[in-house]
Amino acid sequence: MNVVIADDELLERKAMRKFLEENFSEITVAGEASNGREAIELAEQLQPDFMLMDIKMPGVNGLEAIRHIRQKQLNIKFIIVSAYDEFEFAKEAMKEGVKEYILKPGKKAETMEAVLRVCQEIKDEQATSHKQIESMNLAQENFLFKILQYDVSDELLRQQRQLYPEMKSGFFFVAEVASREDNRLKQLLNQHSPFPHITAHYGNQHVSLFICSKEQPKLEALVLAKMLVTSFPTNIRIGIGNPHTSARQLPKSYLEAVQTLRELKHDNRILYSLPFVKKEMLVEEFEELFVHLFQGNFASAWPITVQLLNRVEQTELYISIRERLVREGIPIQHLSFPEMKNEWKEFIQNLCLKVLEYFHTNNPIDKAKKYIDLHYRQPITLEHVAEYVGLSPTYFTKLFRETEQTTFIDYLTEARLSKARQLLYENKYNLKEISYMIGYKDPNYFSRVFKKHYKISPKQFKKQKFGG
Repeated sequence: MNVVIADDELLERKAMRKFLEENFSEITVAGEASNGREAIELAEQLQPDFMLMDIKMPGVNGLEAIRHIRQKQLNIKFIIVSAYDEFEFAKEAMKEGVKEYILKPGKKAETMEAVLRVCQEIKDEQATSHKQIESMNLAQENFLFKILQYDVSDELLRQQRQLYPEMKSGFFFVAEVASREDNRLKQLLNQHSPFPHITAHYGNQHVSLFICSKEQPKLEALVLAKMLVTSFPTNIRIGIGNPHTSARQLPKSYLEAVQTLRELKHDNRILYSLPFVKKEMLVEEFEELFVHLFQGNFASAWPITVQLLNRVEQTELYISIRERLVREGIPIQHLSFPEMKNEWKEFIQNLCLKVLEYFHTNNPIDKAKKYIDLHYRQPITLEHVAEYVGLSPTYFTKLFRETEQTTFIDYLTEARLSKARQLLYENKYNLKEISYMIGYKDPNYFSRVFKKHYKISPKQFKKQKFGG
C-alpha cells in the first residue's frame, strides 16, 4: 500500500517514515508534503491508499486539505496526526470521514493499531470491489454471448436495462487476431475507446461490442478503428457493424461486422470499414465525387453532390464522405453535419479548401501515392506525377524508391491489380471491361501483367472463385 506523510516538521516526517518502513513491510511511503497545498498536489499526483495528515500546517491546514481532496472524489483514507488533544479537531475530522486520530508524540502501540485498522479497512473494500467487478464482468460476458448466439429474448432486454440503462445504440468490431495478441488489442481498446465495451475471443476472432450514449456513433467508430490498425504491432483488419438502437438488433450488427471483415480481405489497401455501400447505391458516382474532392475541385465536386443529394439520404452521404476522409488519413477538424440542403454548398466548398491545404503541406510521396490511388484508371506517367508533386523525375524516382521500398511503376501496377482482384470478386464485369476500368487499354496485356504478378491468369482466378 502507498502512503503520503503530510507534516510541516521535517523531523516528524522522517520519524514517521522510519516507523512505517520498519514495522509494515506492505507499506511504501510514496511521498512527503510539508504543507497542505503540497499534500493536495501529491494526493492528486500519487493517489495513495491513505495519508497521515498533520492538523496544524502553514497556509492550508490538514482539515482544509482533506476537504479539498474529498472534493476531487479520490478514494483515499486519512489518519489525522496532531499535537493538540482537542475534541473540536476530532469532531471536524469525523465529519470529513476520518476515523483515526493520532496524538503527537504518539505511543507506538496506538499508532500501529490505527495504521493496521486503516490497512484492514482498505483491504476489505478492495476485496468487495474485486468481487463486484468480477460479478459485473460475468454479467457483461453473459450479455455478449447471448447476442452472439442470437438470443433476443426478454431476458436480453432486461440485462441491457440493468447493465446499460443509458444505451442509445450499440455496434460491433470483429477482427481476426491470434489469441496471443488478443490482450494487446484489449489494452488499446481500454486506453482509447470513447464508449464502454465488452470484448471476447470468439473462435479465431476478436469480438468487441460497444455500448453508446448516442444513436449515430459511426464517426467515432471509424476514428477508433483507424487508431487500432495503425497502433497494432501486426497487420489486422477490422469489420465494423452498423449501430442499432435496440438490443434485439445487435446480432445484426455482429453479422454486418463479420461480413465486412470477409469483404475487406478482397482489398489489400483497406484495413477497416463500416458495411460497404451496396452496388445499387451509386458506387461510381461516389468514386467520382471523391476524385474531385481530393483534387480540391469544387466546380466539379458540387454538381455531383447535388445529384447524390437527390438520390440518397443526407446522412448517408455525409457519413460516406467522413468515412473516406478518416480512411485516407486526412485530418479534417470541426467537420459538422450540414443539416439543411442549402448548407451543403458551403460544406463542400470548405472541404475542398481544406483538402487542398492538406495536400499542399503533405510530403510529396504521400501526395504522389494519393494521386495514383485516385487516378489509376487514367494513363499515368512518372514524369506527370513528378511534375504534380513539384519534383524532378530523377529525384522523384530516387525518393519514391527510398521511401516506399518499391518503384513507381510497381506501386502503380499493384494499385491497378488490387482493384482488378476486387472487380473479379464482384463477378459483375467481363475481363475487357475490367481492363479498361483499371487503366489498361489492351486486355491481353492486362492478362499478362496479372498472371506475372499473381501466377494465375484472370480467367483462371475467376474460375477458381466462381466455377464454370
